[in-house]
Amino acid sequence: MLATLASSLPTWSHALVRVDAVTVVMALLVSFIGWVVVRYSKHYMAGDPRQREYNVRLLATVAAVFVVVITNNLAVLIAAWAATSLAMHGLLTFYGERPVAVAVAHKKFLLARAADVSMVGAAVAFVTAYGTLRIDGIVAAATVDGSLPTAARVGAVLLVVTAVLKCAQIPFHGWLIQVMEAPTPVSALLHAGVVNLGGLVLIRLAPLVAEVPLAMALLVVVGGLTAAIAALVMTTRISVKVMLAWSTCAQMGFMLMQCGLGLWEMALLHLVGHSLYKAHAFLSAGGVVRQSLVRQLAPAPAAPGAGASVLALLAAIGSTALVLLVFTQ
Repeated sequence: MLATLASSLPTWSHALVRVDAVTVVMALLVSFIGWVVVRYSKHYMAGDPRQREYNVRLLATVAAVFVVVITNNLAVLIAAWAATSLAMHGLLTFYGERPVAVAVAHKKFLLARAADVSMVGAAVAFVTAYGTLRIDGIVAAATVDGSLPTAARVGAVLLVVTAVLKCAQIPFHGWLIQVMEAPTPVSALLHAGVVNLGGLVLIRLAPLVAEVPLAMALLVVVGGLTAAIAALVMTTRISVKVMLAWSTCAQMGFMLMQCGLGLWEMALLHLVGHSLYKAHAFLSAGGVVRQSLVRQLAPAPAAPGAGASVLALLAAIGSTALVLLVFTQ
């Protein structure tokens, strides 16, 4: 519905800001998830002496993500991209007395810097090829030109590498699986609003990336393998947070594979749906655990009576007869 409404809006672009269907959908998504996480954090962090510091870091992260969504300038995009990572690092290391959390956050920090370097390399390549920092100008030039310059092709491949690193694809996924000691709202924001930024950048530059077969092939191979492996591993995990982390890894793989297949609209829909689902899943994870404990402590239900057994038998016979009737026609 949001995509339908947004697609009817006229496109408006400036040297620094661009408003189009993708921008409107993502801006609404980031605003909504940010609002939910901030409200949840108000109660989650109540009584913590460092709550004000936490709120500053949280709002800085949401603001940086919002700038990534709306900007039309590569330099601003890189700055906001790095600011998002740095602000999130502050949230992941909020409990500095937890050595495991700090160690994993530093591992994520190193991979994030690698993604920053790749993003800068892609931007330099695009500016070399087209002489502008405006994203809409780069896309327009790539659409008009029959054959992309070598620099633009290199930039597209580097952009894919950036997305693979940001989306925690195998073999760069370890930090995402291990980030379990962060505050629950931080995990929700990480999985719902930060990890998927790699896919957003690809969608914004889709006309250019689609013209580079190597970039598209990398997306299909890496995304497909990650989706398959992570989905299988997820079924073997017991911890709710670990299952959700593997789920994020798999879903980001599916999204990147959709990009590699040229299904850009589907990838955007996947991104939005996954963000909403994962925010809800993390923020309600505690309730799921409590319900599980209640079920375990509850007395065993009484055995079904004769009437229920007869009803179940008749239902099974009826279902079998219906299936046989359908397949024998």
